[in-house]
Amino acid sequence: VLGNPAVETNVEEICTRAGKTVGGFYFHFKGIDDYLAALAQLWRERFTGDLIRATRAAAPPAKRLDLLNYLAIHLDVGIEQGIRRLAAREPAIADLVSAVDRQRTDYLAELYEASGRYTPRQAQSLARIEYAAFVGMQLTETATSASDLLALYDDFLELTGRRTGPGG
Repeated sequence: VLGNPAVETNVEEICTRAGKTVGGFYFHFKGIDDYLAALAQLWRERFTGDLIRATRAAAPPAKRLDLLNYLAIHLDVGIEQGIRRLAAREPAIADLVSAVDRQRTDYLAELYEASGRYTPRQAQSLARIEYAAFVGMQLTETATSASDLLALYDDFLELTGRRTGPGG
């Protein structure tokens, strides 16, 4: 569903693509809306919650921004693009994506502020700018390979004084 923008979100198509039965689908989900909500929650958990937990556990705190960047640029760009396409046609998913965008931006600002280099206002501004660039590249560079997107984002980080990778 997330990897193919042309796929309609109907139970039969989902089951066919997954090699599952319609009965099995309804055993696990009440309907398509329940399935899409579970899919979006899984995306939120794996693509946001896992990264936040991993970086919060990292030491020293000064390396958390680098680790977050390293983890984020290695996520599946197609999944990110797919969830946003799904959000464009499913209002409940759009609400969740907006909440995730706020959560990600707030966490990035928290890390910038904790670095001691930025005021709270500067940290929030920098977080919003960086996140907008990150998401924008994922949406506008759809014909660009994942490795080229990573290189482009690495250039952005270098130009703004940041480095990629857990080692800095």
